[in-house]
Amino acid sequence: MYLQLSLLSLLSAFLLFQVQPMISKFILPWFGGSPGVWTTCMLFFQIVLFAGYAYAHLLTKLQRRTQFIVHGVLIIAALICLPISPGDSWKPAGDEDPVGRILLLLLGTVGLPYFVLSSTSPLSQVWFTRALPGQQPWRLYALSNLGSLAALLTYPFIIEPALDVTQQTWWWSGGFAIFALISMRLSQRNSKIETAAAEQATDEPDDSPPWWKRLLWVLLPALASVLLLATTNHVCQDVAVVPFMWVAPLSLYLITFIICFERERWYVRSIWSILAVIAILVAALNKTIYAKTEWDPTPNFLAEMAWCFGAMFLSCIVCHGELAKLKPGSSRLTEFYLFMSAGGALGGLLVSLVAPRVFVTYLEWPLGLMAAFFVAVSALVISIWAIKKRLIRGALCIVIVAHAVFILIQMSNLTLIVDERIERVRNFYGAVNIDEDWDDGLENSYRTLTHGGIIHGMQNLGVLYREEPVTYYGRDSGIGLCLSTLKDRPDARVGIVGMGAGTTACYARPGQQWRFYEINPDISRLARKHFTYLADAEKRGAKIETVIGDARLMLEREPDQQFDVLLLDAFSGDAIPVHLLTKEAFAIYRRHMKPDGIIVVHVTNTYLALAPVVEKLAEDIGWKTTRVIADEDGDIDSTDYVMVTLNETHLATTPHHHPEDPEPLDVPLWTDKKHDLFQILMRD
Repeated sequence: MYLQLSLLSLLSAFLLFQVQPMISKFILPWFGGSPGVWTTCMLFFQIVLFAGYAYAHLLTKLQRRTQFIVHGVLIIAALICLPISPGDSWKPAGDEDPVGRILLLLLGTVGLPYFVLSSTSPLSQVWFTRALPGQQPWRLYALSNLGSLAALLTYPFIIEPALDVTQQTWWWSGGFAIFALISMRLSQRNSKIETAAAEQATDEPDDSPPWWKRLLWVLLPALASVLLLATTNHVCQDVAVVPFMWVAPLSLYLITFIICFERERWYVRSIWSILAVIAILVAALNKTIYAKTEWDPTPNFLAEMAWCFGAMFLSCIVCHGELAKLKPGSSRLTEFYLFMSAGGALGGLLVSLVAPRVFVTYLEWPLGLMAAFFVAVSALVISIWAIKKRLIRGALCIVIVAHAVFILIQMSNLTLIVDERIERVRNFYGAVNIDEDWDDGLENSYRTLTHGGIIHGMQNLGVLYREEPVTYYGRDSGIGLCLSTLKDRPDARVGIVGMGAGTTACYARPGQQWRFYEINPDISRLARKHFTYLADAEKRGAKIETVIGDARLMLEREPDQQFDVLLLDAFSGDAIPVHLLTKEAFAIYRRHMKPDGIIVVHVTNTYLALAPVVEKLAEDIGWKTTRVIADEDGDIDSTDYVMVTLNETHLATTPHHHPEDPEPLDVPLWTDKKHDLFQILMRD
């Protein structure tokens, strides 16, 4: 029976964690490609995991025969829910709360199968203690984490490249059917275990743990969960919202469970706590370290990811290592898992629901690091307290605690101080702030809009300069050249995906119709409140329209707009909304263009070579491309634009620019169901 229980633990955990990136990727295009999609999905999975553990805890209190009937009915009901592919009816209208819509969607599609899977780990361990009394079930827990890790590692490297998301959901549904058969069989065997054997299995002293231990069962996994989600948010803000960026930290998170629960001796408190302290300090204070030592611990995004993920991994090792040292006997097994899953769900609630409503920046990241620093130092002090010589022990503890207090104060001063801005806003779509500074050269002030870590709009407020396009929209940029061709056409129609500060409206002329698509309602408000680009364009006689919602969903539902120019510029930081660069998306864009219209794609990016992707998409719709790469010049940033068009005049007058660095030559056509960012990752 041990082999069957091991197989069940592995399979259930594999399916449990394979479905997370799978279903998240499936619905990502429907919600603007925001990092909030993943954190909301994780919140749902953590809450359902807690519900599954609570169900397992209560189920074991029932009669064996009743357990089999209840669990069997639940499994059959979950089978009826297959396949788990969300239908188009679940697509959002564009004006509702995305968090609530995502939670409802997940509940209606994958909720019940995930609930059944989440209850399997504690149930299988209870069945183990009944079938094999006297033996410890913790290895099954480590095996389930191994199955979870296998699911996460195979998804981005095997499953995602080989199958589209619809095929993935069907494959997963088949795996769930196999799981259901094995689970029903073992549940039936559990119901037939002799009462005497069951009494022997539970013949342990009922050592009720003290309140502080139960509290730590919640707080330690809650901190680990906060670090997992905050780290994922931190990285996704400036790279890309793709499964790998979710899978990497989640895999490391699971590895910490395997290390801490498989073998107690693998968690050496003193070593892991020292490593965690070092990694946390570097991740939290890398800019200060560089300023004082000229050593840059994060010279590129790969190094930054390594330090962020390293700090999260080592912090979770300490949290889960201390948690493993507090685990109870098998009689308290389901209770332990119940409290632990409650902690995970609490962490998810704090990051997904509380933080965006309380903080105007991503403060949960430094706060989580500071809490982890406290836990790691506490673990180090506990390990030192084991030294027999009291004088040495006391001296070391005093020195460590004094230094830790000093460092925590410095960390709070450097990472928790929120600089004053004209306005700060944070919501589901990210953190935005408005700032103003003085330009000594021009002797007037300028105002900036920052989204993520990147400036997404700037305006010189001087009377002579406020209608001059700056940052990514200079007159020699790709979009500047395209829009300049419309200056003598009062009937021109222009679509802009991504409003920013509204800088492109500098090119709007009397009689022209400009239609901005903006998913974040706060951006539209801030652009009107703090910048004059849109108001100035209206004063010149241009008609400015704003559509709030995901541009692709809005364009999909609108009648043909007959755009002369359509600009795709919807980025937050360097992260890209992948759903705007797929075969299906370009089919929508083409429908809205005039025969000689130009689709302009802003492909400037620190990490990803997007131009080959756009060129492949253009080839698919039978259009041609040219490319304009412009250098930085004063208030004009360096930019890279690809123009997709059948306008031969524009192609002839806009020579193709070639990048200095080599780019991938054979990029597959991206679709909603299948795309791979590894092939366009710039590693230098």
